[in-house]
Amino acid sequence: MIFFGHLGLTTGAVKICENTVLSKKKDIDYRFLLVGSILPDLIDKPIGAFFFRNVFHNSRIFGHTLLFSAVLLCIGLYRQLRHKKNGILMLGIGSAIHLILDSMWLYGRILFWPFLGATFPTRPEGHWLNEGILRLLSDPVYFSSEIIGFVIIMYYFIKLIKRGKLRNFIKNGQL
Repeated sequence: MIFFGHLGLTTGAVKICENTVLSKKKDIDYRFLLVGSILPDLIDKPIGAFFFRNVFHNSRIFGHTLLFSAVLLCIGLYRQLRHKKNGILMLGIGSAIHLILDSMWLYGRILFWPFLGATFPTRPEGHWLNEGILRLLSDPVYFSSEIIGFVIIMYYFIKLIKRGKLRNFIKNGQL
């Protein structure tokens, strides 16, 4: 997925959980969740594909590891239990969902880094951006997830505007 798939599908999944499992207390900060849903790419794409391309030869490195998400989740859980703040927890949840949406179980040496080796494997994909755009135009699974994600994001955006709650979202992250 490129962008809207991560944002929309993560938001939709957490919103479903919020409405069913967490029906009594709804204090999820969706601003942090949205950032968390693309955080692995925000970290790894610049490092692995641009700045240190000749070192890593891979655009999925540190942010795409289970260790990264687990550290965020542990810190977030501590802050939630101790200080009743869930921002970092939402970063961790968004990051973990990102790993699922990127099918990272297919890349065990990345997912379980550094436990299966200290170096990241070289990925043969050369130009991830060009291949992502080509895949977006030709792969129905790929472009349908982007369309569904876009529809989910637009649904909540329009809902916020119609209810006059866009400022509340910007200030508190509430949907």
